[in-house]
Amino acid sequence: MKSLLIAVAGTALAAGTITTSAIGAETVEAAGPFDKLKKKVKKAKKKAKEAEEVVNTVDAVATGRVGSVGSASGVGPSANGSRCNANRGSNSNSPCTARAPGHAGVAGPTPAKYANATKCANIGVGNAFVARDGNYTFQQGISTEERSGLLDRRPITPTNGCVFEGLGIGDVLYVEFDANKFKKYSYRIQCVSYDGSEQQDNTFGPKIGNYKGKAVMLHTGNSTGYEPTASGSNSSRSAAYDKYMAKRGRAFTTFNFEALHTDKSGTDFYCQWYNRDTGESAIALTYRRGPVGS
Repeated sequence: MKSLLIAVAGTALAAGTITTSAIGAETVEAAGPFDKLKKKVKKAKKKAKEAEEVVNTVDAVATGRVGSVGSASGVGPSANGSRCNANRGSNSNSPCTARAPGHAGVAGPTPAKYANATKCANIGVGNAFVARDGNYTFQQGISTEERSGLLDRRPITPTNGCVFEGLGIGDVLYVEFDANKFKKYSYRIQCVSYDGSEQQDNTFGPKIGNYKGKAVMLHTGNSTGYEPTASGSNSSRSAAYDKYMAKRGRAFTTFNFEALHTDKSGTDFYCQWYNRDTGESAIALTYRRGPVGS
């Protein structure tokens, strides 16, 4: 596709250059020491650069490599400014996270038959973001220390109240709930492939609660811009974050997805964190299983 775009852009550029040259031929000849000819050459180069940028942008959109940066409470700028794959779901607020070559990508739009089957529980879902697990640094005296945490955070807004769309391998979904209404152990994950041929459960589906407060409340002095922060050990930061959440009357959990290298083209799944007693779901999500890339 990119070759075709380049060819079209090149043809348009050539046509524009020829027209400009023809119109200004007599003027250039009368101008003397090539002044206006030099200007036309510069103008042609500028048009060529603009055309290349358009081609690259269109190609990036077509192949899912467009990035965005968002901010919200607890969500800051990208730690490394990397480009990322735009989610292909229907949610315009969907986040994106950097992907390696060979990555299967992210889930497509949610099938209506699954979205209509989910009834969202009224438990105050909010302040959600998608991130990646990575390392960051901070200064202690003259020493540079390294820790791991949730980086490249992108805010995400659920559709239909609790459905988070367009996730993939390497994504970590962070979600908060009203602590008084959220009963973590009442829910079980259910996942069905878009075509209905596969099902996943707690063993093979998304991993729930793998990340603790230390991954969210990074060490004070880091350069990511995420807040709040705390000093001390990993365990003390986790405890500090739990206290911070309790003071706000909130609880949180995370969802992440394991790679399957043999699923080369990727398989899209619709999942809901379901309470059998009430028939309601804390959240639902879509993700694409596949290789993580390299």
